[in-house]
Formats: sequence, C-alpha cells, structure tokens
Amino acid sequence: MKQQHDYLRLLLDVTKTLTAELNMDKVLHLIASRVPEAVQVDAATIRLLDPTGKKLVLKAASGLSDAYLKRGPIDAEESVLSALKGTPIAIVDADNDPRIQYPEAARKEGIKSILVAPIPIRGKINGVLRLLSHTRREFEPLEIEFAAALAEQCGIAIENAHIYDEQKRQLNYFKGVCEISKTIAETRQLDDIFNFIVTKLPEVMDLKACTLRLFESSKGQLELKAAYGLSQAYLERGPIDDELATYFILNGEPVLILDATSDVHTQYHQEAANEGVGSILAVPLSIRGEIIGVLRLLTAEQRHFSENEINFAMTVAEQGGVAIQNAIDYQKMESLLKDCDSGGPR
Repeated sequence: MKQQHDYLRLLLDVTKTLTAELNMDKVLHLIASRVPEAVQVDAATIRLLDPTGKKLVLKAASGLSDAYLKRGPIDAEESVLSALKGTPIAIVDADNDPRIQYPEAARKEGIKSILVAPIPIRGKINGVLRLLSHTRREFEPLEIEFAAALAEQCGIAIENAHIYDEQKRQLNYFKGVCEISKTIAETRQLDDIFNFIVTKLPEVMDLKACTLRLFESSKGQLELKAAYGLSQAYLERGPIDDELATYFILNGEPVLILDATSDVHTQYHQEAANEGVGSILAVPLSIRGEIIGVLRLLTAEQRHFSENEINFAMTVAEQGGVAIQNAIDYQKMESLLKDCDSGGPR
C-alpha cells in the first residue's frame, strides 16, 4: 500500500509539473529528466513517430552518452514494436535478451535493464518512452503499470503542448496575413512584392526557403522571379514545367511533397538531397481565376503541412496574385501617363 501511495504521489507530482509547461521542446526534455527519478532508473529517452508514421525520431534523452544515442535506428527492435502496439515491455537482461537490437552498445553504456512503454496521443500510439537502468532490475507489475501511466501522462502533456503551439501558429499566421496583405497592397514595384513574399513566408512559417515563379506569356514556361534560402546551383537545376506537381498547380490545387528526394511529383531528387530540402508545399498563384505562377515553400526536415498551414499559404498566394495584378495595372497607368507627358501616343 505504501508503494502504491508513493507512486500515486509521484505520478501527481510529475503530471502537475508537465501540465504547467506548454513549450513542446521543454515538455519533452522535462519528461526525459523527471521520469527516471520517479521510476528510480538512470536514464530515459523519448522517441516519437515522424509524419509518415513509419520512423521513430529521438526527441529527448537524459543520462546517456552521444555514442549510445547515435548507435542507429531502433524501429525494428522487437521491444519497440511491441510497445508501438500498446504493450509495455520489460527487459531484465539487456546484455543477452534477443529483443535488444544493439546489445554491444548497451554493454558499453553499462545498461542492464530496460522498460519500454507506449506513448498514446489522441488515442493512437505515437511514440515510446524507454527507461534504462545501470543495475539489473526485475520490474514488478506495479512498476510497469506506473511507467505506463507516466507514458500516458507524457502523451497528454505532449498533446497539450501541441495544441498550444498550433494556436500560437494560427495567431502568427493571422498576424502574418495582415502584415503581408498590408505591405504588398501598398507596394507598386513587382520585384519588391516578389522579394517580400519569399522572405516573409520562411520567417512566419519556419521554412528553409521559398521560391516564386510566374508563367512567361511569350514562352509559356515558369520563370523564377524571386527566391530565398537556396543556393544558385539548386536554383539553376533546370525547369520544373514538366513536373507532376506543376500539372496539379495548373488545376489550382496545392501539392504537398513530403519527401523531396523521392516523391514522384518532382524530378530533381538528388539536387534536393544535396541542398538539404526535406519537404515542399507548392501552391498556385492566380489572378482573376487564371493561374499565373507557383509559390513553393521548402523545409529542411520532412514536414506534414497542416490544413491551417496550407490555408495560410493559399491565402498569401491569393493576396500575392491581387498585389501582382495591381502592380501591373499601376505600371501600365504610369507608362501611359509618361507617354502623355512626353506628347506620345494618346
């Protein structure tokens, strides 16, 4: 009874601490540092599934060397696969248990026992919490239950932080739309409009880079008008008119390219890998219903753009189309006025 009481107090303490923090990175590192103390182990790691749902990504760790953390992926480890199905797994003898993928690395690190618990988020297993001990541990059922309860609280804390981050992003997007709309509406030079859009979007959306291309009426091909965050070599890799992504853009559809190094919607996979491009979101630029170009948003990591992010990019593209048309009309009027002032054709 006393042990149960102690675990309950620890669980409440950890839960209170976690729910008080809303920054995602801080939440993850807080979990990794606080949970080992609660379960009386020496180290912990948190891995979450990437946007594809196929690969575990290390998000936080405590009590472990860089060499051990970099030993390789653990996605195929039997204990991890079981945890991803929702079952906590206790490894008593990490040196000899066949469910451990890197036993030699565990021996060098001095790890004797491991407890793996699933992290549920929104009703789905989205990661694993691993607790590691330098002394051999026969984890009791109550300890396993307690670790599983902590992992569930981790999932709740992560989800709370995710919701907070999403709300903050939405507010930033709203502010960004207002600022971008105001600035480009007051700008009459096309180059200034182009450059403002490609530099502002990476700032607001945390992107690696951004490009803006327009269809040239004389050639019928996309021509680069402005770019930010990319090397000249990548920008000169070749035309993108024949890419499948461009086909969908011509139909007014946004295109999400999750892996720019292999997706069938793009052609220059090796160039993307060399440039360090993870994902691309391409949205159409239009004027009065006619597609005039494409805005491409590029990330360094693979990223599944949310519906809110896609809507924000589409809104900016729409505002950009209006601003481009206004700038073109303004330049035409300015040219006519110059002709009139010089006594030219009327």
